[in-house]
Amino acid sequence: MDYTSELSRLLNESVKRECEKRMGVIFSAGVDSTLIATLASRHCDATAYIIGIGESQDIEYARKIEDKVDFRIKFIELSMEDVEKDLPRLVRTVGAPSPLKVGVGVPMHYTSKQAKADGLKVMLCGQGGDELFGGYWRYIELMVKEGKDAVVKMIERDIENADEDNLDRDRAVNKANGVELRLPYLGKDFMDYVEKIPFELKIKELSVGEKPEYSCVDELSERRFIRKFILRKLAEKEGVPKAVLDRGKKAAQYGSGSDKILEKLARLRGFKDTASKAGRSYYNTMYLESLV
Repeated sequence: MDYTSELSRLLNESVKRECEKRMGVIFSAGVDSTLIATLASRHCDATAYIIGIGESQDIEYARKIEDKVDFRIKFIELSMEDVEKDLPRLVRTVGAPSPLKVGVGVPMHYTSKQAKADGLKVMLCGQGGDELFGGYWRYIELMVKEGKDAVVKMIERDIENADEDNLDRDRAVNKANGVELRLPYLGKDFMDYVEKIPFELKIKELSVGEKPEYSCVDELSERRFIRKFILRKLAEKEGVPKAVLDRGKKAAQYGSGSDKILEKLARLRGFKDTASKAGRSYYNTMYLESLV
């Protein structure tokens, strides 16, 4: 059965419903955000905002596809000086001195800040794609260890807890800059349909000797998987460039390089030595705690 036609119809409807005349898209050049930006460009004047340090992986992929997409891409250079200046506010906004939460919050903060400066009030985001379509590495680990049923239950829990785990933070960061965050993947009709799609099309396991359709193959214990397989098929149908279809999952803090900036700031401010003397190994956390 071809699920991509109905997925296309429902996701187009979800994106169109969330669009204003002019829209920003929080962009990483991954499959989730590129698909949303591609569809948004058909319904509104869309600009994708991407941030990174130097030629971070997100920036690298965005450069590869810049002339192959129908939406504008606005590149934002992430500097250590700007991050350090804004960190106290950002830690308060995300609600915890957590390197993970703050690291993910940094790209959200600067993209929404720039969008607001450009006169935009609403941004779309690709959040929800990983939970719906099996995008996290932990799903592969659990698949190998305990099997499909355990992964299905974990995905159900992740979807149920998405607001508390991720989305409340993301909304708060955008709201602090005067921007409303909208999440097309979490439209009810789209989500209800995704639930009906066989698990094997979300996380596709390759048989021995099978040639993969996309090069983003995860290998663990001599087994091979492609995460978000059916979403990649949908993205291919909608014209998302091949470089993105083949790109594996890269968390926001790593793709943008915000994790490197936080680590460097913690070291420069002496928190690696301070943490060592205090018997603590997580000096990044200690640094962020000092900002609260």
